[in-house]
Amino acid sequence: MNKQLLAKINRALEANKAKCMAPVTKEALQARLTEELNWADADPDRWACIKLLSDVMEKVRSAGIVTSPGFGFLTSSLLLYLAGVTRVNPVEWDLPFSRFLRSFRPDNDLVLETGTGGIAVAKNVLQNRDEIITEAEPGVFQITFMNGDMNDSFKLRIIEYAALDHFPDTIKNGWHRLDEATLRHFGRGTTDGAIWFESDKMREWLTDFDPESMSDLVLLNAIYWPGRIQLFPEFLRRKLNPDEIPSVGNGAADRILRDTYGILLYQEQALMLQEAGYPVDTPFKDLALKGHFVARTMMAVEAIWPRRMKTALR
Repeated sequence: MNKQLLAKINRALEANKAKCMAPVTKEALQARLTEELNWADADPDRWACIKLLSDVMEKVRSAGIVTSPGFGFLTSSLLLYLAGVTRVNPVEWDLPFSRFLRSFRPDNDLVLETGTGGIAVAKNVLQNRDEIITEAEPGVFQITFMNGDMNDSFKLRIIEYAALDHFPDTIKNGWHRLDEATLRHFGRGTTDGAIWFESDKMREWLTDFDPESMSDLVLLNAIYWPGRIQLFPEFLRRKLNPDEIPSVGNGAADRILRDTYGILLYQEQALMLQEAGYPVDTPFKDLALKGHFVARTMMAVEAIWPRRMKTALR
């Protein structure tokens, strides 16, 4: 393993231990880290992949280009979070490592989002490395890792997302957390400019639902999607009548479904339910990828965040 990468991960780990928030504990972080380290140590190509992704994102940020807090299944890895590839702490968000393992394979792209100019920076970073790298098309790189026995080949896709260009004035050392003043904007539906939360229908949802937490915002973001929009009335009913949320008759399952008002919504929940021995009938593809919507909601919070002082004075 690269010593520079190890030092970076250790520094991030110590920083996270120092600011652990409920329900995250130092013990939970350490247990998850051990699980992922065992996986990474089993194949040097895995460490090489983590190092490459970390190098790309670090250089893009150093160039003054904003990077997304995460995309797709990459948000489910603590190592990628500690290495600076994503800004979503999977332990904090109950994102099991099994979700990452399910998709970390050559037929699934590794996707990174950057603001304008990210592809050019990434292309420069990917030159003169130990891996075999070819640019299949602009922003898409075929990478074969040569450190392990398998010579694993992955496709890295860099997506330039113009919406990220609006954030440099507020982002310094990461993405801001949701605070009460910012939450009030969501509850009032004053979300113009907050991507994924500015449509008329979503504003109606926000005022009716009156979200009380980041989890509520992630939930609304996840169901504002073809095939899931029809779930809103039942989520609203249960939000307004918490005493009517039914138990599934399994304590572990009830805890897993607690943040979604007893309704199975996320792929990560399905995996945890299966690991707890609880049967899941809903097709996996019909469920939302929670880590992805956490990252998306972080972007919406960032868009509203600068307005919080005006709200706080009211």
